[in-house]
Amino acid sequence: MTDVIRVELHCQSSASDGDHSPTQVGRILADAGVTWAALTDHNTIAGQEPFREALQKRGVNVVTGLEIDARSPQGPMHLLAYGFDVCNPPLLHALQTVRHPLRSSVRRFVGRARSSNVSSAASTKVSSAPDGGFTPPRPPGTSEAIRLVHQAGGLVFLAHPLAALRTIERLEAVLDWLQPQGLDGLEAFHKPYSEDTQLLLLDLAARRRLLVVAGSDFHGPHHADGTNPGVDMPLEHWECFATALKLGLETKPLDSVLSL
Repeated sequence: MTDVIRVELHCQSSASDGDHSPTQVGRILADAGVTWAALTDHNTIAGQEPFREALQKRGVNVVTGLEIDARSPQGPMHLLAYGFDVCNPPLLHALQTVRHPLRSSVRRFVGRARSSNVSSAASTKVSSAPDGGFTPPRPPGTSEAIRLVHQAGGLVFLAHPLAALRTIERLEAVLDWLQPQGLDGLEAFHKPYSEDTQLLLLDLAARRRLLVVAGSDFHGPHHADGTNPGVDMPLEHWECFATALKLGLETKPLDSVLSL
């Protein structure tokens, strides 16, 4: 029997498009028996500190995380970033420029607008279009996003790699140009995937000498994505991930995290 470690390295809070606050997400993951966790909100690190505090109180280890919505010739791609310096100025500037998730929940948006009564103010966070309408902020390209994370000391993984591509063959074609940009790995142990699919992704990663990561894409009960957090990741693959990120060594404190 393969030794495993229970982790959750792909989840969202209400800081982006999840249902629960970062503190609540931390408590939910602790109750799920997670040993290591990362909050990967879309285009923001606002929830990192309360998430970390909630988990450390329960004895759970935390690695900094982020999900970046990036542009590509194939359409929007979601890149998971881990272990980066949360005080890195270029990365923080990029997140200030593109801070809203591309697929935020309409229900969450309406709820926030009603509770805070700031719907008119929200319109100032997007740029005016020539016709008088509004256009969303432009996401970075995949190459730029990977470069920013690497410069901040982190690693970048392709999230739910078959979500839009559907087949291993299409994924292989995308990796042919995405890997030279510096991609470090992919989310082979994506909880909604079948065991057979995960094994195919694991084989692909091994052939391409890519790291792998595990996550459920937990959002909360009002989302189809990841309603059940926690993934059992084979220990040998976790150790490769942890070694690449130098987890367990002294890390930078989050005292000066900017509210993005």
